[in-house]
Amino acid sequence: MDLNHIKQQRWESSITYDAGNVITYNLAVGADGKDLRRCWEEHPQFQALPTFTSLAVINMMGNVTRDMPALLPAYRPLEHPHVHAEHYLELKEPLPTSGILVSQAQIVDVVDRRSGVAVIVAIATRSSGSGKEVCYNEWTSFLMRMPTDGASKLSSLNTRPATKLPDRPPDSTVDHQTTSEQGALYRAATGEWNPMHIDPGHGKRAGFPGPILSGTCTIGVGVKHVIDSFAGGDSSRFKSVKLRLTKPVFPGEVIQTQMWREEDGRIVYQQVAPGGRVVISHAEIQLKPEERTTQSQL
Repeated sequence: MDLNHIKQQRWESSITYDAGNVITYNLAVGADGKDLRRCWEEHPQFQALPTFTSLAVINMMGNVTRDMPALLPAYRPLEHPHVHAEHYLELKEPLPTSGILVSQAQIVDVVDRRSGVAVIVAIATRSSGSGKEVCYNEWTSFLMRMPTDGASKLSSLNTRPATKLPDRPPDSTVDHQTTSEQGALYRAATGEWNPMHIDPGHGKRAGFPGPILSGTCTIGVGVKHVIDSFAGGDSSRFKSVKLRLTKPVFPGEVIQTQMWREEDGRIVYQQVAPGGRVVISHAEIQLKPEERTTQSQL
């Protein structure tokens, strides 16, 4: 592979959205219809969950993935299945509840992981209205059994210290019942059209007993749980999240998010499916300090 050529490529895409898209997304990752802050567009604190930015990221990754066979000559989609392996999201500005998000992406590295390669895609997204960068995403795809000739041996962009779980019981746990309806709703809400998330035949051909829940849906559920448990449901306090996707979730399973509060607004967590199967690991959310009203503002 020609790593220099790969890193020079750029992709750009945009999505237009409104309050309806925000509400549909919030519901798709488990928001309660009685939660007016997330489900009523006229609520004074109406807000999107931080992972709503998945709409822009999924749209962009579709473009990047389609071009991978041309950029990686040894890559054969049917021979080298790819999975969403790691993710980093940093919110830089409050997310508008309607507008146009414009994203630019580049492959910042292709890393030798012995049994395949990790393709690290950096995606910067800005609001077309303000022109400001709203968020930065780093999506790492793992291409299984992919030849590693020409890949980097180590990437400074993908060597963030692994988050370790504290040696004590979780400070909070939240259970979420997934359903086949949730999987279908999430696909419609985000444009994540991979048939493996809806069609039993595609799931079985990939080696699963049936469809699997989109990894970005599982991420959204966990981020919501942390915000609800440690930020009073206020998405504006979210700064960043990093995590690994380790195992699939099957619609109908209960996901439990296990959370630990650490210093400086750091929440360490993992998500576990039945039987103790860890589906999201090495996860950490950084929260902003809670704004306190001073006496002079009263």
